[in-house]
Amino acid sequence: MTETLLNTKTKILLVDDEEETLNLISDYLLEKGFDLTATTNGEQAVHLVEQDSFHIAILDLHLPGMTGAELLKEIKKIRPNIQAIMITGYGTIRDAVECMKLGASDFITKPILLDHLHLTIKRITEEARLKEEAELATYYKNLSRTDELTGLFNFRHLISMLSNEVTRHMRYNRTMSLAMIDIDNFKEYNDSKGHEEGNEMLMRLAHVFRHNTRNCDLLARYGGEEFVIIFPETALEEAFVVSERICRTVESSLNISVTIGLATLPVNTNDHNELIRMADKALYWGKQHGKNQIVVYEEAMSMCK
Repeated sequence: MTETLLNTKTKILLVDDEEETLNLISDYLLEKGFDLTATTNGEQAVHLVEQDSFHIAILDLHLPGMTGAELLKEIKKIRPNIQAIMITGYGTIRDAVECMKLGASDFITKPILLDHLHLTIKRITEEARLKEEAELATYYKNLSRTDELTGLFNFRHLISMLSNEVTRHMRYNRTMSLAMIDIDNFKEYNDSKGHEEGNEMLMRLAHVFRHNTRNCDLLARYGGEEFVIIFPETALEEAFVVSERICRTVESSLNISVTIGLATLPVNTNDHNELIRMADKALYWGKQHGKNQIVVYEEAMSMCK
């Protein structure tokens, strides 16, 4: 966030071509402890916004050379998150409302009631602060459950989601499938091209998964070059079709291959740990028998070592 309001002094830009109004508001806001910069024209205001990260801009609607609405547009282009308060004279409230459609947070009318202005600034500041805190909370929540490299869910969140999905599917007697995916010969790829290229390939692979699955499917990085896709409300045959599409896309667009192991609930098991283990056994069998294929779990594979 460029113009953060968390633990910082509120920085205000004041633009008004009337010296008396400018001085009146400036003295008041400085007395209240705000970090204030004031100017009388729009062009200078644009330059100031380019140079500094203001939290709030207080703009007169009628300025020489550039209207308040035009100035607001320019400021928002440079600093989209800046909060704007429009100052309007009698009979121009409609114009101020139009400015709010352009992104202004509020407007006040002349003659200026300084206490009203102060309350408006406090309200806007508090609203912006609460929004930032909510965005930060969301950011850290997502960070704790996603893989930093690929943006897919991480192992810990995968296990939590899988446990919940298995419980839900068993309760309502639904079918669910799970795919365990591994890149073929990835060690050789890393050794020949370097780990940076290897990481790039993992990100591209995640992109392929996203574009070949449904919004309801759950994608996760299991670890290293292994991935898991949970297919809710999906029979084995449907999951197999999606897996085939993924294999074809990976081979044609990334010039590598993957092996996929499939298991399904409740046909194979009703336990989330067992479901992963069975898909992993099918994957292992596929890696041992030629790679670049899709293998459906069978009981005999549990004997493989």
